[in-house]
Amino acid sequence: MPKNGKSQFAILGMLALLKKSSGYDLKKHMESSTEYFWKEGFSSIYPVLEDLEEQLLIVKVDTPTTNDRKRNVYTLTQAGHDALKQWLLQTPEHLQLRNEQLLKLFFGNLIPIKVTIEHLETYKKELETKLSSFQKIEHELRIMDTSESFYGLLTLDHGIRHIVTALEWCDTTIQKLKEYGGTHG
Repeated sequence: MPKNGKSQFAILGMLALLKKSSGYDLKKHMESSTEYFWKEGFSSIYPVLEDLEEQLLIVKVDTPTTNDRKRNVYTLTQAGHDALKQWLLQTPEHLQLRNEQLLKLFFGNLIPIKVTIEHLETYKKELETKLSSFQKIEHELRIMDTSESFYGLLTLDHGIRHIVTALEWCDTTIQKLKEYGGTHG
């Protein structure tokens, strides 16, 4: 079944939560929820929707048009619900970490320490911005108090803990680089 890998399950899951949605609406909802750990662009959403429709896992539903523009809105079929549930019951595969920051740090001996420290300071600022966003989302989810928000909070907790740990790592690594540069520079 998986022509588009795990992207199809991200989209099936979103349709299960939203009940019916257009590709545009899926993207917008993902931007405010799963983007921090599972990002999908329009270039992947629309082909996946076509494939899911071909597999009879989703169907288009009639919706009123606005501004003479036809909007394709989709909903899950029973087969789509079944495929999603079957995937959710499977043990997740090990995900390969790809982090450009760590890759550049690994090869850090090839550039001046000052540049590596600048990269880490930039990364730290990005993490602080993301942590602030996560804390705002956390506040909104706590107010909602639904089963969707409960699972969203569990997922968000992982992100917050990851960022807090990464911020601590940045501070420690920057300090070690400064010390190393002072003795090996």
